[in-house]
Amino acid sequence: MRVRLRVLVPGTRVRVRRPGPGERGLWVVGDRLVGSGLEDPAYELRQERSGRARILRRSRLRLTRTTTSPRRR
Repeated sequence: MRVRLRVLVPGTRVRVRRPGPGERGLWVVGDRLVGSGLEDPAYELRQERSGRARILRRSRLRLTRTTTSPRRR
């Protein structure tokens, strides 16, 4: 079974699936890496809080919900 992954645009906020050491928190997507393939492309990411850089495949990333107003309960 093939699963199509959505292409991410720069500036999108994501979280990492199965985070390893130093990979927790929100990450901001940068550019897609050239030559990383169409099936599971790699992206340059920057951690929102510290600015740490990582390169991860799309399959390891999870989109976060962005809301413009606070949640109502």
